[in-house]
Amino acid sequence: MHALTRRPHPERSDTWHVYYGDVQVGTIAVQSGLPTHARQWRWDCGFYPLSHRGRSRSGYAATFDQARAGFEAA
Repeated sequence: MHALTRRPHPERSDTWHVYYGDVQVGTIAVQSGLPTHARQWRWDCGFYPLSHRGRSRSGYAATFDQARAGFEAA
């Protein structure tokens, strides 16, 4: 079984792509445009073809570590 791995986005230092083997299965990134008191990190997990609508999860977290934990739980 493959492990989840993170790769930094080549153009954004606050964005990570999450892979299962060689398949991208999500993203963890700082969400721009939010008030400073809001949870800044957003995670998205899932597959996005039209035939799989509703099979994705997302959430917000105060820190990268919390976002990673939420992603892994999803």
